[in-house]
Amino acid sequence: MIYLDHSATTPVDPEVAAYIKETMEDCFGNPSSLYDLGIRAEKILRAARRSVSRSLGVSEDEIYFTSCGSEGNNTVLRGIAESRRKRGRHLICSAVEHPSVLRVMDYLEREHGFEVSKIGIDAKGRFDLEALKAAVRPDTQLCAVMMVNNEIGSVFPLKDIASVVHEISPDCVFHVDGVQGYGRIPIDLRKTGVDTFTLSGHKFGAPKGVGALYIRKGLNVFPLLYGGGQERGMRAGTENVPYIAGLGLAAKRCLDDREEKNAYLRELKKALIENLEKENVAYFINGDPDQCAPHILNLRFPGSKSEVLLHYLEGKGIYVSQGSACHNNGKKASETLSALGLDRDERDASIRFSFGEEIKTEDMAVVAKAVSDGVQMIKMMRGRK
Repeated sequence: MIYLDHSATTPVDPEVAAYIKETMEDCFGNPSSLYDLGIRAEKILRAARRSVSRSLGVSEDEIYFTSCGSEGNNTVLRGIAESRRKRGRHLICSAVEHPSVLRVMDYLEREHGFEVSKIGIDAKGRFDLEALKAAVRPDTQLCAVMMVNNEIGSVFPLKDIASVVHEISPDCVFHVDGVQGYGRIPIDLRKTGVDTFTLSGHKFGAPKGVGALYIRKGLNVFPLLYGGGQERGMRAGTENVPYIAGLGLAAKRCLDDREEKNAYLRELKKALIENLEKENVAYFINGDPDQCAPHILNLRFPGSKSEVLLHYLEGKGIYVSQGSACHNNGKKASETLSALGLDRDERDASIRFSFGEEIKTEDMAVVAKAVSDGVQMIKMMRGRK
């Protein structure tokens, strides 16, 4: 098997899985309990909170545990909108955000009368700072932008965006969906000007079902969930101690030798491109390879159809994606590929490859040969029609 869909989810790190099992068996107490089993569980939460906070350059008491990035995004967007509805109703996001941002923005606009400005990208996938400058107003209450685009890997200039937003609207909340960038792109949230930030464990070696949310100290965000007051009143519900323990360990491990890991991922991308050229496969890169996360490569193969090619590769034991896994369950076209100016045929010919450190460089020759065979098969089938 050659797994090239790490942007959808990563394999659970074996050390993380072992630590989760150990915690589940040996530390099953409720962290809200006052006796020793609860105190042990609370210590594990504190250690994980410390690990995540250090990776982001923030304080432990600014980190809240969630179930995933989507929950974190919903918490911030809805919580800020609700807490500030009397101060202003203008919100901003990029036009290529994850559905957990775009659909919430649509909901706030449709059901609660907010005005949403969506900022586009250029044909290379680069964020339009000039359009942002024109859109921000003194009454803008929230600007939500992703750290790394989940489909084409574009890295957005967060510090520049924060500067533009806070210069025009100093009190505006700058929210960053960091799910695809965390662990890959270095970031110090305080120095970058980020007010809130989400991450999801299953994108960097922890299991699905656990994530974290940073909220700058002093910022008022209404909770999404009410109940027993866990997570200092921000997220009700008994904490998932074993998975949070795993998240903390994964946060430490994904930062170990990060630059060396990123360099290796870039080598994998380069090797795939070189082998596609050896196979004489026609391709185009969607996005800007010079401003792209190290683990994502989105290619389109003229004359092919991504769904057919995906399943052809699956038959060879190679796993890739048409794009965001959150889009693949529906019929809606990719906002990102549409924003690049691609027509339907070009979007339908696009495949996302996303890499992990366990992949071998020599695997790229196998992948390129399979892509070549698959593209030729699709063209031959189309020629018969």
